[in-house]
Amino acid sequence: MYLLLVIAVWILFAYKFIDWKQWEKQYPTVLFFIVVNMTYNYFYYDHTLWAFRGVTAEWLNHSIINAAFTFFICPMGLIIYLQRFPAKRRNQWIYIAVWTAFYSALEWIFSHKGMYVYDNGWNGWLNIPLNLLLFIVLTIHYRKPSIAILLSVLSVILFYLFFPFSWGNLK
Repeated sequence: MYLLLVIAVWILFAYKFIDWKQWEKQYPTVLFFIVVNMTYNYFYYDHTLWAFRGVTAEWLNHSIINAAFTFFICPMGLIIYLQRFPAKRRNQWIYIAVWTAFYSALEWIFSHKGMYVYDNGWNGWLNIPLNLLLFIVLTIHYRKPSIAILLSVLSVILFYLFFPFSWGNLK
């Protein structure tokens, strides 16, 4: 099962790269990510732009896979990202670009294997600017949460304008 393999790999990454004595510093930004991701999944539940698809077990659906990514895999990745963020401004943009490329490549691999699907006007190329925005906003949140929240609200409005869903379909 791919999900267990991904979890195992991220456990190894966490063991190797996370300073567990300092994880509390990244915790507010991890919670911010969880809220943003869960908000997207709530509002776009019936108008999915991207979704996980289990290929090894019938019961393995988007909600279960997304929960693993939201509460386990992405928080570990985010803690690693924030703990190792470079001090020099020039290196910061390279670092953000590398993480954007890494996440975008992972999503491309998953979509190529049929484990990540797109719908309602979304495509794999749009993951690149979305991941770039995600890492920029998360970096800002780590330092100045109020600015990141404001940027997120503006981003949500733009996102909705480009990819609207029907308010009548909300439960």
